[in-house]
Amino acid sequence: MEVLFLGSVINTKDCTKYIGPSVAGNKMQIGIIKGLSKRFKNKLTVFTQVPIGAFPKEKKIWLGNGKIHLVDNTEGHKIPSINILILKQLFFIINTCIMLVNWSIKNRKEEKIILTFNAFLMISLPVLLVAKIFKVKNVCIFADPPIDVEQRGAIGRIGKKIENVITTFSIKKYDGLIVLNEKSIEKYAPSSKYILIDGGFDLDDCPANPPGGQWLTTKTEDVITGVFSGALFEYNGVKNLVLAMKYIKSDNFHLKIYGTGPLDEYIKEATSWDNRIKFMGNISNDKILKVQQEAGILINPRKVNDAISLYTFPSKMIEYFLSGTPVATTKLNGLTKEYFDNSFVFQDESPEEIARTIDYIMSQDKAELIKRGTSARDFIVNNKNWDKHCHEIAHFLKNINIGEHKY
Repeated sequence: MEVLFLGSVINTKDCTKYIGPSVAGNKMQIGIIKGLSKRFKNKLTVFTQVPIGAFPKEKKIWLGNGKIHLVDNTEGHKIPSINILILKQLFFIINTCIMLVNWSIKNRKEEKIILTFNAFLMISLPVLLVAKIFKVKNVCIFADPPIDVEQRGAIGRIGKKIENVITTFSIKKYDGLIVLNEKSIEKYAPSSKYILIDGGFDLDDCPANPPGGQWLTTKTEDVITGVFSGALFEYNGVKNLVLAMKYIKSDNFHLKIYGTGPLDEYIKEATSWDNRIKFMGNISNDKILKVQQEAGILINPRKVNDAISLYTFPSKMIEYFLSGTPVATTKLNGLTKEYFDNSFVFQDESPEEIARTIDYIMSQDKAELIKRGTSARDFIVNNKNWDKHCHEIAHFLKNINIGEHKY
């Protein structure tokens, strides 16, 4: 069976070079491509719409074609476009159609399936059109539902609204879905066939450091570092985390915030009225992994009832658990019981409750905290690696292609 993966994937090292790419989304695509390449080998083809900001956010006006190295022996074929708003979307749709048609004709005698990362209009429109013409099965990895979290100008808001309408319509037309949170199926495509695959990681990226974080070496009088890392948006709950600092009773707890976003100025201002808060800005993924492994507590204060939280999976939790450092989190519906069993859970997202839980963690014996960090890592390594997930994905793709409908 020939498998075509269509997404927005680039080389990992290029993720922080441009405005636009999502580090978490790119890592997920890389992990899936690597896992599927083991199962389909030279039967896997990758097309990619390079996800960089439109001119003038980025100075590149022409996004050329050609190949891009992704993982191992797998390359992606870049879809060309003009990197100017509206023209960019139009050319991506047209050129994606052309490349899909060529692929379908080339493999006309083979069983075929198209797997897409998300259902944004630049991807879903050409895929559903070509799939209907050539009778090709299609499956969508529904990682990002049509929810807008960015601050946009008038044109941007109109464009995003149109895209959301098309995405909401298109997602129901796929032959099958791979979702990260079952709530997204209930809301957007309740009649669709699907499997649930929450976040994952590459087994080759399993940390070598012993689990336990800062608790392995800390002394009674040492400052304990709490770390938040992620996009600085309202839905991530970072404001509540900052406000929690004034309720924390432990004198030797400090907070470091890594990331960037609309709340940059708010965080900078917070550091002026509480010197225990440090704004560290945006750093490379390799560096943030090291920071997480050396911290005392990793904190996920994401708002429970925000639309992003309701219909997505917080991939940051995979990264947090892998570090081996104790994790504190809100009770997000995308997390299963095993995540809560291996972390410290805020009973609500208020600053007072966040502070209470942090004080509780600070009062625990070091051995218990190291044990909690160890069990969290073991859970992820044994259950959430892409090799295991891709076995399930490959099975799903094959069954979709032969007409099996029981999942």
